[in-house]
Amino acid sequence: MGARDGPVGPARCIRCDQVRRVISRLPSPVSPQPFRYAERTPSAEAGRLILSYWSFQADTAPPPDEPYTVFPDGCASLACVRTGGGSFVALVGPRVSPLRPPVSAGVRIWGLRLWPDAIAPVLGLSPRGVRDHFGFVPPRARPVCIDLARSLPPSDDPEVVFPALAQFALRLISNAADPDPRVRAAIRAIVSRRGEGALQDVAREAAVGLRHLQRLFPEATGLTLREYARVRRLREALHMRLTRESAGWSHIAAGAGYVDHAHLSREFVALTGLAPTAAAGQLESTTHHDVRP
Repeated sequence: MGARDGPVGPARCIRCDQVRRVISRLPSPVSPQPFRYAERTPSAEAGRLILSYWSFQADTAPPPDEPYTVFPDGCASLACVRTGGGSFVALVGPRVSPLRPPVSAGVRIWGLRLWPDAIAPVLGLSPRGVRDHFGFVPPRARPVCIDLARSLPPSDDPEVVFPALAQFALRLISNAADPDPRVRAAIRAIVSRRGEGALQDVAREAAVGLRHLQRLFPEATGLTLREYARVRRLREALHMRLTRESAGWSHIAAGAGYVDHAHLSREFVALTGLAPTAAAGQLESTTHHDVRP
């Protein structure tokens, strides 16, 4: 036994050292993303005025020098915000600028995103008046929104909360009138074109003169036609980055209708306050489920 111990012992040590070196070169386990975002498509009945139900959950607070940025979507959202100190109902108005809300560890937000032209029919508010708004629901709309926080069960599971949010949404829109069909047609035309193309073509699809549509659209949505088209093109670029991780920014710029990479970069900074690489970094820090542009 003693004669055989000599060669076996050192060999085992050499193999152990080799294993340790291999392990030391392995990448560290990937930590789960600290933020979670999910969407749910509404029923056909609710879908005439509501684009989606959504949730945002944060397990940790973002670094002080890297606040969480909400990219503009051209819509208004009604949201129930839950923190360790309680809950409240907030309104996020349409915008073409980034929103950097305070995000603390444990915050849970459940919201419904309205069609761009549904602000007045659903909430009875002027779209121009709530442009860039972020905070408590204005007094005029509080009676129809006050029940949101009480309607949602105390759960982090979208499969539990989204159905309750959908029931609240049906009550919210039960007496709401349909939006102007010309504006809705213009919205659909811009979305189908991914924010590209001439506004004259949008007006033609909406069966209305361009100058008249340029007056109708801001009154109904809070944004100009051009602003909404810019936001839609941005959303397409973000969605391409989210779903095609290997795609370079030059490829995304061409696919989303930008003139070149420099044009895309300028629009990202103007609309999100971030360079494309920084915006991509935030996308990577958030898990996304069932997200549409």
